[in-house]
Amino acid sequence: MRRPSALVLAFVAVTILSASCASPQYRYVRDTHTRTAFRVPTSWTIFDKATVLGLPPGPQPAVPDPIQWLVGIDGDPQASVSHILNVADLTTPDPQGIGLVQTLSFTERDSASISYLRNFLFPVDQLIQNGSDGAIVSYNDKLVQGGLHGVHLVIQFRASKLAAAVAASQSSSSSNTDTASALQRALLGGAGASVLSPNFVELDQKALIDDSSNRVYYVAILCSATCYQQNRGSIESAVDSWTVIT
Repeated sequence: MRRPSALVLAFVAVTILSASCASPQYRYVRDTHTRTAFRVPTSWTIFDKATVLGLPPGPQPAVPDPIQWLVGIDGDPQASVSHILNVADLTTPDPQGIGLVQTLSFTERDSASISYLRNFLFPVDQLIQNGSDGAIVSYNDKLVQGGLHGVHLVIQFRASKLAAAVAASQSSSSSNTDTASALQRALLGGAGASVLSPNFVELDQKALIDDSSNRVYYVAILCSATCYQQNRGSIESAVDSWTVIT
């Protein structure tokens, strides 16, 4: 049996050393107060709460604030907070989104069902009313993590449908088909106008809530459907890693 030459052994050693010294591909974003963390590619930029909300520098007014933790996420090499959840352009060519921990009010706690979590930031139920405008890609509403439970879903929806879906979900009579159609005509110019826009958004979101319904722990990462396919591994890894230590 031939022994490996010294040159081969040296090459293997250098290869292993190079791999161990390579820059990490991911980094963890943590908040010790809410005991929440997730990992993102090192190439993505993270913005803090003040930057995302456009708060002025310095001490903030002592007013009730349900947002316990908030970060913005932008995978664009030319990162900008303006890319994050810009309703005028959700079909970004790079992943973007938010991580959020929010305390619920008394009335919100009363309605904190799976439906509430599913529609926490985006009006998912409205977006999938028409199968040609939106569809669930994957869905799990029996998510259990420590002392928390919740829902994890991936949805594709037509970007031009969001405005009408938001309006319909906020309308007291959104269950009325005629009202929803009227809203759609008013916002989009006609019942079929949205079909002229081929731009689809793909969204991966996870929402967890504690058993007392005091806090929601929410993460969402999205971009154009093309971008999502190209960055599926990084997006799924980030959302799947969303963890709360209970």
